[in-house]
Amino acid sequence: MMTQFALEEQAKHLQTLYNNAEIEINGAIKIVNLTSSREGSKVRFFIDVPANVVGRITKRLIKSASGQVVWSDPPGKINIDKPDTDLRFEIPIEAIWREGAAT
Repeated sequence: MMTQFALEEQAKHLQTLYNNAEIEINGAIKIVNLTSSREGSKVRFFIDVPANVVGRITKRLIKSASGQVVWSDPPGKINIDKPDTDLRFEIPIEAIWREGAAT
């Protein structure tokens, strides 16, 4: 079993892996601000969409520094009409240990 220390180290690595965010709004991809916070083995990523970005959000993506998608909504899962106000999405991810048998 992984110790709490090891899980927290994994969470630190996860926090550095996630680098930037994009949303699909009105059928176009737009780069938006990504921030994060960490408490123990739990990391919270925040996607901030400014007030001047208005329309229907159909996808959220988080990418690594190399441009690889490391998190996204499942296809068809999100459909949000965003008005002309600031909007913040919170995406919580927790490093956990799951025991399993190798086959």
